[in-house]
Amino acid sequence: MPTLRFYGHACFGLETTTLNLLIDPWLSGNPELGAIPSGLRPPTHILVTHNHRDHVGDAIELSKTYGAPIITTPSAARHYKGEGATTAPLHLGGRLPLDGASVKCVNAIHDSPLGIGETWRVELGAPCGFVVDIDGKSVYHAGDTALFGDMALFAPVDVALLPIDGRMVMEPTDAVRAAQLLQAGTVVPMHWRDQDPHAFVDLLTDAGITGHVMKNGETREL
Repeated sequence: MPTLRFYGHACFGLETTTLNLLIDPWLSGNPELGAIPSGLRPPTHILVTHNHRDHVGDAIELSKTYGAPIITTPSAARHYKGEGATTAPLHLGGRLPLDGASVKCVNAIHDSPLGIGETWRVELGAPCGFVVDIDGKSVYHAGDTALFGDMALFAPVDVALLPIDGRMVMEPTDAVRAAQLLQAGTVVPMHWRDQDPHAFVDLLTDAGITGHVMKNGETREL
């Protein structure tokens, strides 16, 4: 049975006895953490949805340290490889088989800029989300995205990790609609900024959907 671990913001680990998939590893820059946790289980794979600093985070450093490939879209992968990381490019619609799991790269409505210095930014390929099938469970990490109707094509998912901040990503009411399209068994909010994640879970409950707010470092058996 896989374990879901929350590291704050949009960073999650999906763990089995043989795998540790670390998604959007913003750790050392995350004000709620301040540093890479000393007890971090070495990742076997690192998944990056897009190149915003609060998502790519420590991916390159962790890849160099542990030899874990960064699974991301090809344009971003080429950049990370140039920085010394190990990469496993995966484009929209593609699926990467793993040991007892697979990762499918799916659409997200957002952007994926690369910061050069402090001012100049260029787009670095498409943003994405991931549907991870792992030990018989399906987990959807939306990345940063607006609501879009084709989320219904990913259904059903056992767990949906959905952003809710309502300014840079979809607002809570749209995230409830996303959960409905996904036929999600459980929804875990992420990337909530000034939103109240507990109020979002109340909206889910009103819609007959199970939601759970995870604390930093919390784990859940799926």
